[in-house]
Amino acid sequence: MHDQDADREQALAATVGLLLLIGTALLISCWTGPVTAFALIATPVLGAYALPCLFRALALRRAVRRLLR
Repeated sequence: MHDQDADREQALAATVGLLLLIGTALLISCWTGPVTAFALIATPVLGAYALPCLFRALALRRAVRRLLR
């Protein structure tokens, strides 16, 4: 039962987040234009996916440098 509740809460959180993202994109698009709206919305979304991987790679490089010294 607990897993079903957690899955439902996670699905609800994803749905609310997606609705907020879409609403924000529509408002920005009305105010600034579609190209600027896409750039402003896509940047943090792509950053959320890319930054953790980038931080791991930088930490690994730093660790390798320390070992080689």
